[in-house]
Amino acid sequence: MYNLTYCVSVSVALVSVVIAYLILSNSKSVSMANNGILFVSNAAKAHKLCSKVSKLVKNVLYIKFDGGPESTLSIINKQIVNIYSKCWIYDVRLMLKPRDAQTKIKTNYPIQLIMYDKELSNESDKLRNCLDNIQTEVMLQSLDESPTMASLTNEEVKTYEYVALGGTFDKLHNGHKILLSQAALRATKHVTVGVTDVNMIQSKILWELIEPVEQRIKAVLDFLTDVNPDLEYNVLPIQDLYGPTKHDARLQLIVVSEETIRGAVKINEKRKENGLNELDIYTIELAEDTNKQSTEEETKVSSSNQRMRLLGTVLREPKPNPNIPDWPYVIGLAGGIASGKSNITEKLKSKGAAVINCDIIAHELYKPGLPLNHTIEETFGRDVITDSGEVDRNKLGSIVFGDKEQLERLNHLVWPAVIEEAQRRIKALGEQGYKVVVMEAAVMVRAKWYTYCHQLWSVIIPPKEAIKRLKERNNLTEEEAKQRVDAQPSNKEQVDVANIVFSPFWSYEYTQTQIDRAWDQLQLYLNKRK
Repeated sequence: MYNLTYCVSVSVALVSVVIAYLILSNSKSVSMANNGILFVSNAAKAHKLCSKVSKLVKNVLYIKFDGGPESTLSIINKQIVNIYSKCWIYDVRLMLKPRDAQTKIKTNYPIQLIMYDKELSNESDKLRNCLDNIQTEVMLQSLDESPTMASLTNEEVKTYEYVALGGTFDKLHNGHKILLSQAALRATKHVTVGVTDVNMIQSKILWELIEPVEQRIKAVLDFLTDVNPDLEYNVLPIQDLYGPTKHDARLQLIVVSEETIRGAVKINEKRKENGLNELDIYTIELAEDTNKQSTEEETKVSSSNQRMRLLGTVLREPKPNPNIPDWPYVIGLAGGIASGKSNITEKLKSKGAAVINCDIIAHELYKPGLPLNHTIEETFGRDVITDSGEVDRNKLGSIVFGDKEQLERLNHLVWPAVIEEAQRRIKALGEQGYKVVVMEAAVMVRAKWYTYCHQLWSVIIPPKEAIKRLKERNNLTEEEAKQRVDAQPSNKEQVDVANIVFSPFWSYEYTQTQIDRAWDQLQLYLNKRK
């Protein structure tokens, strides 16, 4: 009897070990899922279970709930705020309509993992079959630790046929998702979304890094059709505050955030002028950014924070350049006048890079007795040459910076001589053992000298800040400083061809963080390149 009991105990223990192993093995496979969907038996459970499965999905998590007394509009309204304020691990999308057994669930991203709470465990086949876009099927039963009760809320969710909202919607984040979801929750027929374009974005921090409007429109439309495919959507670029709200008589509600409510007031003033009914206004609170990475960033969730986090990171992967030697590895450093290029260069030099300053090369080539000095005198006159035979850069600058044709004449003389000398020095530095050479030049983009480099890194600051620095540094008038800034490629032109972008507009520490980030990434890249 004792032996029988012992054998049974051992068998049970072995089975338990095997089950535990299988569960752990299944968890490892589940953790590899790119996109998943979580089915919950009521909307009140959505946030709790969303947090619980956060380590099982890499990219997109859809949440679909069943109907019932714990899936009212009021509860969904609160879940929107809870989910998008607290679930930051991945791209989460709360689908706003209860599950309908007769309707296929369409998603823009293919589902690889299906999860459900224990109350739906008997419906696993139905859940799998209701999906329209499914890949590898990995089933997981999520367990409720305790019953989840809906928090009581007295907020009434009033619905409208036609709802409007607007925004930049750059790098679609959870703050945007709250705004869009609240609009879609309150609409029964149609949602109009104005996406700011052209001059409306130029007041934004690092606006040069804002995604193209077509890309932002697609991201908004993808999200809306995921959370509620039953509505009509009109997502369009707008060039002013009003967009279609100033003339579309069908619109009834506008959804805004706390910081844009004044815009809604102006829209109603314009509608009143045009003889249209004023829009009801629904205001959402700003979401706090719990992932704030520096004191320079905003406390709210914002696209500005996300753009700032791009500084010092690879925006475009470098492409092989067969026109130059593999080593040394040449980084072209571009940036407008007074942008802070020299400061960035010094920081890179302290990391171990060799540095070539093309502006200094040009000045050296201006020296008396050299061919370029004589050519400049012949082209621009004896007045630009000092009594000692040097090129008077201030006089030369006053001639060329206000006259595009004259500037082109100067560039045609100087650029070939400078790049030839720069290449000679790069080769010599490589022979001395340097692996990385930074070639700094204000004209890097306009002269297309980045074609002689393996990567282009650009330095930008707001034009107003550049003008301010130039006035202080060179003792210039506002107009003189503006002429010099305007004569160079814009920040946007420099960003559009850059692999990495820096902005020394904030603190020295924040600039150093950007440099550290870029240099560390470069070392990883170069180690793979060997």
